[in-house]
Amino acid sequence: MSYLSNLGKMIAAVRRRCSRSVYSDLGVSTYVARLGDSLECRLNSKRGNASPGWRNCSKGLRDGCIGRASSMKTRGFATSDSEDVGPVSMSDVRRPDGEEVGSDPVETTSPVYSQADAEEVCALLLGSEDWDSAREALEKCSVNFTSALVVEVIHRCKFRGGAALRFFDWVGKRDGYGHSSEAYNMAMKIAGGAKDFECMRSLFYEMRRKGCSITPDTWTIMIMQYGRTGLTVIALGIFEEMKASGCEPSGSTYKYLIISLCGSKGRKVDEAVKLFREMMKSKHVPDKELVEIYLGCLCESCKLSDARKCVNFLREVGFSTALSYSLYIRALCRAGNLKEALKLLDNAGAERETLNKYVYGSIVSGLLRKGNLEAALSKVDEMKQAGVSPSVHVYTSLAVHYLKKKEIGKAEEVLEMMKPEGCEPTVVTYSAFIRGYMVAGKVGDAWSVFNRMKSDGPSPDFRTYSMFMDSLCKIGRSEEAMGLISEMLGDKIVPSSINFQTVFHGLNREGKHDLARLVWQQKLDLAKQRKSVT
Repeated sequence: MSYLSNLGKMIAAVRRRCSRSVYSDLGVSTYVARLGDSLECRLNSKRGNASPGWRNCSKGLRDGCIGRASSMKTRGFATSDSEDVGPVSMSDVRRPDGEEVGSDPVETTSPVYSQADAEEVCALLLGSEDWDSAREALEKCSVNFTSALVVEVIHRCKFRGGAALRFFDWVGKRDGYGHSSEAYNMAMKIAGGAKDFECMRSLFYEMRRKGCSITPDTWTIMIMQYGRTGLTVIALGIFEEMKASGCEPSGSTYKYLIISLCGSKGRKVDEAVKLFREMMKSKHVPDKELVEIYLGCLCESCKLSDARKCVNFLREVGFSTALSYSLYIRALCRAGNLKEALKLLDNAGAERETLNKYVYGSIVSGLLRKGNLEAALSKVDEMKQAGVSPSVHVYTSLAVHYLKKKEIGKAEEVLEMMKPEGCEPTVVTYSAFIRGYMVAGKVGDAWSVFNRMKSDGPSPDFRTYSMFMDSLCKIGRSEEAMGLISEMLGDKIVPSSINFQTVFHGLNREGKHDLARLVWQQKLDLAKQRKSVT
C-alpha cells in the first residue's frame, strides 16, 4: 500500500488530538505549530512581499536558483545593507542544456489568454456572494477557457482559496477542456497552503488518474506544504514514495525538505544532514537561502563537524572562501557561539581582512546579545578606521540593544545617525522600535512608527503585525489589536490562528465578549474562504 494512501488515517489521528483545542476547526494546522509564519506573510503581494503561490513555490522554485555542480560558476562576494553577506547573484547558473535554473514550474505554460478574460473571470468569482451565483455567471460568459487562463485565474484568486478551487473543479468538467499539470500544481499549492491536505491529496490522485504528468514539482509541492506546518514525518514519507515511483528529486525538492527538517517545529537534524549529503552526491548545488538555514540549524544543534563539511563542499562547487566562511560565522553568531566564530575569524589567515569586512556586523550583534556593549562599539570603531561604514544590520543591532535596556533616547540617536550614513531603516529596524516603545509604555510613539511604515514604507510585514498585536493585547488594548487583523487582510497578509487566538483571548480577558465572538467568526469565515468546502 502506498504511503499517500495512509495519510488520511494519520491526519485523522492528529485531528482527534486536535479536538481538545478550541481551534480544532482548522484541523492539523492548529495542532502543529507553523514552520516560519514568514511564509504566510509572503502572501502580501500588494506591498512587495513574495507570494508562495504564483511567483514561487515558497520563494525558491523561481529564484531559489538551485543548480548543478557541473554548471556552477565561481560566485562573487557581495555586501548587503541588511545583512553582512549580500545575496549571491546566480542568474547566470544554467543547466547543461541551457535551460535557466530555478524557474517556477507554473510559469512554464505560455500566457495564451486575454488579460481582459482573466479580469472578467476573477471579477465574477470574487464579486459573487456565493458559489452558486458565481457559477451561474460563469456559465453565461463567453470566455474561452484555456489551461493558461485557468492557472492565471486561480493564481489571482489564491487569497480566496475556496472560490479558486471551486472554479478549478467547475472548469475541469467543461467539455473540450482538460487541466494541465501546471493547473493541478497550482491548485495543489492553494489547497496545501490552506492546510486542506485532504483536498491536496485528492487533486494528486485525480491528476494521476487522468494521466497528467506527475513531475518533480508536483511531489515537491506536497512535500513543502506538509513540511512547512511541521508534519515532517509525512513529508519524508512522500519523499520516499517519490523516489520509489521512479521520479528523481530535483534540487528544489531537496531544498524544501531540508528547510522543513531544519525548522523549529518538526526538526530532524540527522535526517537533514543525511539529505544534504544525498543532495551533494546528486550534484545539486544549494542556494544561499538553504545554506543559511542549514548552517543555522547545525550550529544551534552543536553539529559543528557537519557545518564544516558543508563549508568545504560550498568551496568545492564554486562558492568563494569569503562567502562560505561568512555564512558559517554568521550562523555561529546567531546560535550564540561567539567564541567559535571569533576563533574561526582569527584563523582565517590571508582571508581575514576580507572576511572581517563582511562578518563584523554579525560579530557586533553577537557581542551585543552577550551584553558586551563596549567590545561591540570598539569593533564598530575598528571597522570605521578600516574604511568600512556600519551597515543597517549594525545600526539595528545597536538600537535593539538600547531599546532592551529601555534607553530610548540612545536608540533614537542611532536611528537619526542612519540616514546621513546612507542606511535606510528596514522593517526589522522599525519593528524593533515598535516593540521597544510598547515595552516602555510609549504606545502613542509605537503607533506613530507603525503609521509611518504604512504611509512611507517599508510596509509592515507579518511579523510586525503579529508582534504589535501581541504587545497591544498584553497591556489591555486588544480592541486596537483587533483592528490590526482587518488591516492585515486589507494588505493581503493572512493572519495566523495564533493571531486570532491572541486577540480572542485578549478581548475575553478585558470583558469584551461580543467583540471576541466577532473575531472568532472572522477566523471561521477566513478558514472557509481559504478551503475547498464540499
